[in-house]
Amino acid sequence: MKRAASRGFTLLELLVAISVLALVSLIAWRGLDSLVLTRERLEPEADRTRALLTAFGQLDRDVAAAANPLFIGSREPTVRLRQEANGSSTLEILRIAPAQPDGITRVQTVIWRLLDGALVRQAGPALTELGSVGADQWQSAALIGGVRSLRARAWQAGSGWAEPGNLPAAPVGGASATPPGIEVVLDRADGTRLRRVLVVGG
Repeated sequence: MKRAASRGFTLLELLVAISVLALVSLIAWRGLDSLVLTRERLEPEADRTRALLTAFGQLDRDVAAAANPLFIGSREPTVRLRQEANGSSTLEILRIAPAQPDGITRVQTVIWRLLDGALVRQAGPALTELGSVGADQWQSAALIGGVRSLRARAWQAGSGWAEPGNLPAAPVGGASATPPGIEVVLDRADGTRLRRVLVVGG
């Protein structure tokens, strides 16, 4: 009985197979290269978006935690807006500090301002009673860079949005001058404008 002769690949078949593999590899490499370039292009914007979400989330929590003046025995507003010489606004909030294990309620002053092109949050220590805070007790964190201006307005019942220079400095009609809401507008160096309206006291 004769055995069937084994037959290998011809040179032409090998060349065709190698050409197909080379073409597939080239397509895969170009797709991977395009994916890497897209990721490198989008990653900085993703970082900026995360920074914005973090900053606005923290600002929202600070404003929502603004202390009720009656609760802390004060008639002074617990949310104050100031107009700086460079035209930017500064936002000062007297908030209820995060709860501590001892259960004692504390208050904390937080200031949002623009410093050297960055949105900065400065937080004082949590205190059991109102008092002055030493310069070395403040903690600062730059949350967003590349900011050209920070502007804030306060909502005044019956008159609408008011600029910092037009806000009442003293309580009106026996009530606190703390505004019920504020508007924050950030202008970034790239021309993007971001606006957020926040409710005071949650």
